[in-house]
Amino acid sequence: MDYQHIKNFLDKFKNILFEKEEKIKLISLSIKKNTQIEIENKNIKINGTNIQIKASPLVKGEILIKKEDILKDLNSVSSLLYKDIR
Repeated sequence: MDYQHIKNFLDKFKNILFEKEEKIKLISLSIKKNTQIEIENKNIKINGTNIQIKASPLVKGEILIKKEDILKDLNSVSSLLYKDIR
């Protein structure tokens, strides 16, 4: 029995999951590069073109100060254009 069609179907979901993890990793690296602050991947969420970060107000403030630089880095590397960090 040939299970190739099931394998292809499941590969689509695998690619989607790994793609999301890679985007979050790129965001985390860009934040570290611009602010010297490490954010755990579980505290970053992507909603369309917006990035949501769960962190203390002090950390969030520092990230928002450097928001333009972070977004420039991300948009130069990623195919998806990010518009805002919240």
